[in-house]
Parts: sequence; C-alpha cells; structure tokens
Amino acid sequence: MRHVGSKLLRPDQVTGKAIADTATALTVSMPLYTGSSLRLSSCWMIVSESKVVTTFKALHECGFDTSGSTKQRDATIAALKSGKPSMLLQFSKATMSPADLFITYDARVARLCSPGNTKTFDATEWIEWTR
Repeated sequence: MRHVGSKLLRPDQVTGKAIADTATALTVSMPLYTGSSLRLSSCWMIVSESKVVTTFKALHECGFDTSGSTKQRDATIAALKSGKPSMLLQFSKATMSPADLFITYDARVARLCSPGNTKTFDATEWIEWTR
C-alpha cells in the first residue's frame, strides 16, 4: 500500500487497514492515463522504495515509470541490486489477492508473484547481473 496502492486508490477507498486496502487495490478498476479505466491485470510491476516501474498505464500523478522504455528484467535487476526490499509482480487476467504478494529481500531468493502462483529464482545467476 505504501508505494503503490496508496497512489492508485482514491482517498475515499482507503480505510487504513492494510490488507483490506490492498485487496481493494487489486480488484477495483482505476483510471488510466489513456482516459479509460482497468483493474491491475495483464501487466507487470517492479516495486521498490525509490521507484515503481510498470506496464500498467497508471495516471502520471502516481509517479510510476510507465514509459515502456525499461524491460521487466532490467527493472527487476535494478530493484534487486539496490539491496532494498522489493516486490516483483506479474499480473494476469486472474485477480491477485494479498496472499499472493511477497517482498523480496535477497536477490538469491527472489520471488516473482502472480495470481495464485509464485516463482522463486536466484537473480544473481542471470548473465545481466554482472553488468
């Protein structure tokens, strides 16, 4: 909620209860910079303390990098190399729940979260890690 949900939800949608607010952020339609609205689906999002990079067309006021100029793998490596906790999210058409979320603290045990599924991997084994 701190880095994503609070920026996507309208103030009247926020209750202050982290799990309930996260569930709301994962299920409600939100306005897009394209003028339409959509819930979080069919996109990826890399969340860190300093930056959110995503293919979700969030309103520009959210402050997310929605430029499309950063590849998911590059954003993942940048977040993990920062040494700060991060969330690696892959949204499909299915709705994600708060139970699907996991914060990665160590690049050697990174977890990509998606609806009802997680993939754990060692990002330091990627060839791009040494660049």
